[in-house]
Amino acid sequence: MRTWAQLLEGLNPQQKQAVTQVHGPVLIVAGAGSGKTRVLTRRIAYILATGAGKPENILAVTFTNKAAAEMRERVAELTGKKAAQDAAIGTFHAFCLGVLREHAERLGLRRDFSVSSEADARTRMRRILADLDGVRETFDPQRFLEGVGQVKNQQQTPDDYANQPAEDATAEKYQQWFPAIYEQYESALRAANAVDFDDLLVLTLKLWRDHPDVLERMRERYRFIMVDEFQDTNQLQYALLRALAGPEENICVVGDDDQSIYSWRGADPRNILEFERGFRSAHVVKLEQNYRSTPTILDAANAVIQYNTARREKKLWSALESGRPIDWLLTANEGHEAEMALSWFKLIRDKTGAKPSDFAILYRSNTQSRPFEIILRQAGVPYAVNGGQELFDRSEVRDIVAYLKAAANPYDESAVLRVVNMPRRGVGDAALHRVHDICRTEGLPFIQGLEQARARQAVGAEAQRGIQAFQQLLREYGRRFQEKGASLPETVENLVHTVGYREELRRASKTDPQFQMRWGNVEAVIRAIAVYEDHAERPSLVDFLDKTTLGADVSWQQMKAERRRDGVSLMTIHSAKGLEFPFVFIAGMEEGLLPHEKSIRAGAIEEERRLFYVALTRAMRHATVFESISRSRHGRERLTQTSRFLKEIPEGLVRKRELAARDMVEERTAPDKDRKKRAKPKARRRSA
Repeated sequence: MRTWAQLLEGLNPQQKQAVTQVHGPVLIVAGAGSGKTRVLTRRIAYILATGAGKPENILAVTFTNKAAAEMRERVAELTGKKAAQDAAIGTFHAFCLGVLREHAERLGLRRDFSVSSEADARTRMRRILADLDGVRETFDPQRFLEGVGQVKNQQQTPDDYANQPAEDATAEKYQQWFPAIYEQYESALRAANAVDFDDLLVLTLKLWRDHPDVLERMRERYRFIMVDEFQDTNQLQYALLRALAGPEENICVVGDDDQSIYSWRGADPRNILEFERGFRSAHVVKLEQNYRSTPTILDAANAVIQYNTARREKKLWSALESGRPIDWLLTANEGHEAEMALSWFKLIRDKTGAKPSDFAILYRSNTQSRPFEIILRQAGVPYAVNGGQELFDRSEVRDIVAYLKAAANPYDESAVLRVVNMPRRGVGDAALHRVHDICRTEGLPFIQGLEQARARQAVGAEAQRGIQAFQQLLREYGRRFQEKGASLPETVENLVHTVGYREELRRASKTDPQFQMRWGNVEAVIRAIAVYEDHAERPSLVDFLDKTTLGADVSWQQMKAERRRDGVSLMTIHSAKGLEFPFVFIAGMEEGLLPHEKSIRAGAIEEERRLFYVALTRAMRHATVFESISRSRHGRERLTQTSRFLKEIPEGLVRKRELAARDMVEERTAPDKDRKKRAKPKARRRSA
C-alpha cells in the first residue's frame, strides 16, 4: 500500500483538496477530462492509508459495471488486492441487490427471488395486456413500463401518475388504465417471486424505513460513502444516499452538471445543482484543469455551454498545445456525409499514422449509423457499432438463460413461459390459455397452474405429458445446481443436451451457417459461465443470474471490447459518455437532430446542449462536425437548418468547409419562390 504522501504526488492543488477532505459532505465538481476517477480512487486509498477507515467502511457506487470494475482495479493498484475486494465498489443496483439478498425475509420475499430483466418485464406486461377481458384497445407495453419506472423512481403512487396533466388524448387513455395495469404488474412480479430493476432500489429504501435497525447497522459499516457521476442520480437514489449518510454525512459526490444527459431515465440535475441544500455544511471543490483535450476544443465547449442557465459556473482549461480549429464539413445529404467522413478519416490517418480505433463517429440517434456502416464496410475499414444486439439479447441465449432462471426459481413466470414448450413438448397455445384461465380464476402462480391443469386433465394428453416432463426437468436441475461441488458449466451443458436444444436449433435454422452461428452463441454462454465460476468467490447459479441480469459479467463484454479495440467506434453521444478518442466526428449537426425535434418541442434545449458539450469533450486531438443540407426524415428528403449549437462556437475556433455544391447551399437559404424555380435543375444534377 502506498503512503498517504505518495498518494498526493502528481495531483494539482484542487485534486489534493478533494482527496484529503475525507470528513463531512463533499461535492467535487469534476469537469470533463479533469481526472475524477484518479481523485476518487486516491481518496479511497487515502482514507485507508491515514487510518481514517477500514476497507469494509468504504462504499463507492457508480452507474456502470465498467466504471465499477475500473475503479476497483485502480484501488487495488494503490492499496493491494485484498483491500479493494473488501471495499464495497459497484453499481447502485448491485449494492441494493446484495442488501435485499441478506434481508429478503424482512420484506416478505424469499431469498431466492429473481431479478426481472427488461426483456422479462416486457414479456410480463404483454401478457397482462393480452389478458384484459373485453378490451379492444391497442396498448404499447413499453409505454406502461415507462410509467412504472417513473412511479418507482420518483416515489409516486399510481394515482399520482394517472392524475398528472395529459399531453393528448392518447396519453390520457394510458393514464386512465395505468393504476389497474400497475396493480396487475406488481401482482405478477410477486407471483413470480421476482423484482424488477427499480424494485431493487425501492425495496432497499423501504427496508431501511421499516427496519431502522438494519439501516443503523449499515451506517455503522459504511462510514465513507462515495458516489461517481452524481449528476445522473434520480430522486430515489438521492433518498437512498441521504438515508445511508445519516447524521455523520460522510458522503463525497463527484459529478458534472454540464454532463447531465439522462433526464429521460429519471436523472435529476437538481441533485448536484442544489447539493448544499440537502447537506448544508458541504465543502465544494471544482476540478477545472482538463488533461484530455486541446485548448481549442475546450474553448469551443466552454463557449457553447455558457448558453445554459441551469448550471454551476466553471471553465475548463488545458496546459496542452492549442491544437487546430474544429473542422465544420458541410455535405449534401447523409450518403455524402458518410462518404466525406470516410475521406476525412483516410486523410487524418495518412497524415498522422492514427489507427482506426483512434476514431469515433458520434450521432444523436441510432438510425444515423447505417450510412457509415455501409461506407466503412465497402472500404474495408474495421468498425464496431456500440449499442448493437448484445449476446444476451439473442433469442437462443435468452432461451438458455430462461431455463436457468426457471430451474433456480420455478415461480419466475416469464422464464417458465419462454421455455415450457421450447423445444416443443406438446404444451401449445391452447393448453397455455387453459393454464392462464386457472391461474386467473384461482389466483395461482403459473407453475402451480401448470400442475393443476395436468392433475385435473384440463389439457390434452400430450400437453399433460409435456407438463409432467417439464416439471420433472425443473426439479431435477434445480437439485443439481444446488449440489455442493457441482460444476456450473457442466450442469448447463447437461441441461442443454437433456432438452435437445442443439437439435431444435438445427431444425429451426434455415441454413447450416445460421445454425453454426446460433449454436456458437449457446456455447458462448457456457464459456461465460465457466469464466464466472473460475473468478467468483462463491459461485452459484443464482449469483450468476444476478450478474447476468445486472450486466455485470464481463466475459462477453470483453469480446465486444476487443472488436471495438481494432476499429472505428460508431455510437450515440449517450453511449460515448465517459469515453475519449483522439479524433471525434460528430454527425448530423442540424436542427431536429441535434437538438432533437422532440427536445425542441418539449423545451429541453439545455439538455441537448449538454449532449453536444459531451460530444465535443470526447475529442482529445481534434473534433470534426458534419452538417448535411438535406436529410431523409420520416420517409421524405427534407432541407435542413444549421444546428443552433454550431452558431454558438466563436468563429476563430471553427473552420467551415463547404463540401456540397454551393448552389445547394444557396437554395436552402433562398426565398421560397426562388427555391421552387431551381427545384427542377437540382433534380437533374442528382441524376447526373
